[in-house]
Amino acid sequence: MPSHIAHTLLAEDLFVALKAALPDIPELDDTAGRLLALASQGPDIFLHNHRRKPRGFRYGALLHRKGNDRLLAYFATQIASLEDLRQRELALVVAYGYISHVWLDRIVHPYINFHAGWRGVPDRDAERPAMHAFLERLIDVQLLDHLRGETVQGYRFYQRLPVSRSSTSFLLPMIADGIRAALVSAETDTRLHTRLRNALRDTLSYYRFTAAPDADYFRQARRAELHGTVGFRWLAVVHPPAELIAFDSLNIAHKRWHHPCDRQIVSNDSVPDLYRAALERSVRSCSVFTAAVASGRSNDVADDIGQYNLNDGRYSDPPCRRRFAEPLPVLELYRSIKDHYS
Repeated sequence: MPSHIAHTLLAEDLFVALKAALPDIPELDDTAGRLLALASQGPDIFLHNHRRKPRGFRYGALLHRKGNDRLLAYFATQIASLEDLRQRELALVVAYGYISHVWLDRIVHPYINFHAGWRGVPDRDAERPAMHAFLERLIDVQLLDHLRGETVQGYRFYQRLPVSRSSTSFLLPMIADGIRAALVSAETDTRLHTRLRNALRDTLSYYRFTAAPDADYFRQARRAELHGTVGFRWLAVVHPPAELIAFDSLNIAHKRWHHPCDRQIVSNDSVPDLYRAALERSVRSCSVFTAAVASGRSNDVADDIGQYNLNDGRYSDPPCRRRFAEPLPVLELYRSIKDHYS
């Protein structure tokens, strides 16, 4: 999963593109803008649900594997039935944000897997599994600068998120029912609505505690790690200082890489290239979604989104067997940053 800033950037750019392509789409006022940023996190929201119970963590993993075509088709049907114009507009915004998540994950994930490695590949270092998340944070930092000329501190991600419960409470039952329609294992989960609410609360807490770190944050976290009061992988989910990132995580140099499951799928695309491809595909899918809401043809949404998973962009469940990787020096950078703040 590309990390949260990349997903929010794409959703914001998507809405600009949609306003040009579909003049009748909702205005992005404060509430809608916050909902868009939150919805653009897609099923990652469940993956942050570690504290509050009952947890919904497993739905994050499942929705990365399957079901997004059915989920979005169900959502199109439900939006078409909404009589309240404001609710209809906000639900559309949520759908657009979720669609952008689907396409960015599918298109960028192979690049991240290839350049981060995974448990045992290319080594058995205890911190290798954390390099996937760490590379995503490096990409966030450098992509934000590349696209907007902004820093993580200036972008103020967390301040873009919380929304009024009173204006959005109608969405939670709709999303929970959509997940039931998408996943067989969710059909009988009577606590799914509660799991979703807990996941949202844990997600907002997670983003609040990791937002816009400064030098004091890193020094305190490193000190806590050395004293054993926080886990040694804390840095993997924090955006590191831009000036300490000593290599090109975006592949601006267009070096050759290939799909981690298949050497025959070769690319020299940069992350901005992949980002633009995800933006173009998201615009197309949102256009199909909007037309389906108007016509009632939700099957068009399912056909357009397709059944490709979010882990490797391929039609396979479980995801394809990853075999090839050429990691960037993420592990070395990870350790050098910790040393810098020791």
